[in-house]
Parts: sequence; C-alpha cells; structure tokens
Amino acid sequence: MNVTKRVADLSMIWKQVSQVFPYFDQRNIDWDQAYREYLPKVMSAETEREFHLLLAEFMNLLGDGHTDYLLPKTLQDETGYLPFTLRLIRGIYCIDSVLPEHQAYSCAQVISINETPFADLIQEVARYGYHVGNYISRYRLHQILPFLLKKTGNKMETSEGVFSFDLLPAKPENLVAKTLELGKPYEKIDTEKLDIRLYDGNILYVKMDDFLYSKAADEVRTALEQTSGIAGVILDLRDNIGGMTMHGARVAELLISGEFHGCQKRTRSMTGIGLSSASQLIRWSEEAIEQHIAAGYSTREEIEESKSFVTNTHYDKYIDTYGGEDHTALFNGPCVILTSRHTVSAAEDFIAMFRTNQRATIVGTDTCGTTGTPLMQELSCGGWIRVCSVGYRLLDGTEFIGCGIKPDIYCEASAEDFRRGYDSVLEQGMSLLRDMIGG
Repeated sequence: MNVTKRVADLSMIWKQVSQVFPYFDQRNIDWDQAYREYLPKVMSAETEREFHLLLAEFMNLLGDGHTDYLLPKTLQDETGYLPFTLRLIRGIYCIDSVLPEHQAYSCAQVISINETPFADLIQEVARYGYHVGNYISRYRLHQILPFLLKKTGNKMETSEGVFSFDLLPAKPENLVAKTLELGKPYEKIDTEKLDIRLYDGNILYVKMDDFLYSKAADEVRTALEQTSGIAGVILDLRDNIGGMTMHGARVAELLISGEFHGCQKRTRSMTGIGLSSASQLIRWSEEAIEQHIAAGYSTREEIEESKSFVTNTHYDKYIDTYGGEDHTALFNGPCVILTSRHTVSAAEDFIAMFRTNQRATIVGTDTCGTTGTPLMQELSCGGWIRVCSVGYRLLDGTEFIGCGIKPDIYCEASAEDFRRGYDSVLEQGMSLLRDMIGG
C-alpha cells in the first residue's frame, strides 16, 4: 500500500472522528495534534502489519468501546487465530474455552505466554483496544493478542501446567465455554431461540445473549402469558453483546408500565454559519470579547456556544423515551437482572431503563461501559472504523461510559465455580428473588 493511501486513510479517521465523536469535552486529548504526531509514523511504517496496528492505536487514544479500528480480515487470517478464549474472573485471566486436545487446561489461570507475564501482554493489548483497568473487551482481546504471538510454537504457562500451541488459520468453531448451571430441576419453556426456563414452578428465567433478535419480546411475552402463577422474573444479560436498543426496549415494555426513560443522550451538532462565526470569534482577544458583551451585541452564553463549535463540543441533547402514557406492563412483580463486564452496548441501554425506573434489582458486576450508535466507515486499506456518535449518561446524570453501570448487589462467579460448572450468581439472584416474593 503506497504512502498516499496510508495518509488518506489516517486522514479519513481524523475527519470522521472530528465530525461525530461525542466525548471531546471528557477526553484529555488534542485530536489535531494527535493526527500530526501519527502522520509520520504511518508514513514510515515498515510493514502493513505495523501500519494497521498504528491505526488501531490512533483510534484507541479516544478511550471508547464503540470507537475503534477493525483490522482487515485478510490480515487477521494471515496472522492467525487463538485456539482458546479467555475470560477475566475476579481480576485474573483464565482459559474460558479451549480445543479438545487441551481440555485439561480449561478454567486454568494464564500466567505467561512465551515467558512474557500475561499482565504485560494485557498492557500491550490495551494500547489497541478499549479497557477498564485490566479488563479488555473480549472480542478485542481475541483479535489483538495473536499479533503479539508467534505463528507456531507458542508456550503458555498456566496454573495447571504448560502447553504449546500454534495460531490457527481460521477462527475455530468448536470452542465452547463450560456452561454454568444451578444444579436444580427446571421446566424448559418452548421457544425458537431464547433460553427461557421455569424454576420452582413460579420463577421465570430468561437468558438473552444479544439484542439482535427481533422476536425476543414476542418469546418473552408468550412465556409470561402462557405460564400461570409467575411470582418473579430473572433476566440474565451477563453475556449479552448488544445489538438494537429497540429490541431490548420491547422486552422492557413487558415489565415497565407507562412512559419511561433510560438515559440522557447527546449527539454532535454543527451549522456552517455557526462554525464560520465561531472561527472569526476565536481571533478576538478576551478584552475585545468582554467589550462586545458589554456593548450588548452578544451574551456570554452566545459567546460560549460559538466557542463550542470550534472545540467540537456543541451538542443536541435529548432523553430516550419508551412505552406510553396509557401503557400497562404485562408483569409488575419482582424482577432481578444479572450483569457482568460482558454486558455490552444495547444491553447497557436496557439496564439503564430498569435502573432509572427502579424496576429491578441488578445483581452481578459492573457492565462493560460502552454504548452509542457507531458511524461505520470502510477504508481503502481494507479495514473499518467505528466512531461513537451518541454520548450517554444515566437519567440522573451518572456517568457509566468507560466504567460501567454498577450493580445493586455485587456478585461474581469464581474460577472454582467455572471448574465445577456452578452458577453462584444465578443462585444469588434466585435467593434474592425468593426473599422478595416471600417464598
């Protein structure tokens, strides 16, 4: 790829982020200066691999889970894929799933790879992907880690011993994480996709791993309508990767009456005349501005608004709205929602609806801390960029982007729970719900 195309792709990233990214007032970054610093790096990159990682690093300066660089599939195929997946469990990375020949290492703690402490590898991956402390988005971790390893002959030291592995030419289809169960009987509710169960004859459990499924609300509605005597509902979103917020809202409307809200939102706004006026204003001295205000030509609010155009911080603000004035929920009884760091995006929008309306008790860990409709743009190099276009806060102003929505009751499965296949978090949620319904 020639230097001209490299510069064009970096410039496209800079431009699109400049136009839509909603958090410049919360990021300690001079985006124009960052562009100037990365320009010579991109031009002098010795390999295509180095070039693409520089683009990933550049976008990751913004520290947002919905703003990143998606590496070209051809490059990912050339580099290879991990023969396992990883999960952060109580601050420690463990093997979540692994190929059959390495099952003995399932749920083992990862100590090092190729004699590099795994904590150091995590810090290196964090240069290229959204992270909160040592938690890195799972999809990003599994994408980037292969670029830091050898094609063949890697050695992983774990709490269960050392094993060798090669990167795979294609993403494996037979990596299945151990399923966690309560170890108590339940009635399986017949559905097309969702995992819906009835425990103890009166507790409805609904597991939703995404909000991409348009019939999710239909299946939950059918389960509520056709199952008599339901006293409580548990919604399991611990592995929900997100999707379309409206699909989640349709489920929420089955459990929340009236018109309701979830978040404060904002998106960038700009007019040509507004930007032009602001570009002239920034040439004035503070003394000239004060004289302008004193003469009654502008108010201080108008001056500050003009300045916001040139600092990329002028927004249209609004509140999301669901349900309706005469809307009645199908079920109004006790509700518990299970969350984890793997509760992402539209799933966090969903959690916000219940938190804002105090409609459910949230049990688990902090959510991922990333949502916001992303702008998608393909680059000439074959990669794609995502740029968050909507800023979020909970309705009461609480920030959760970059940190996650906190549960009401903190509960996290242990490595031993995963080894045993025991769902201690669901057990905690079930016990809490039993207390609520008095049985």
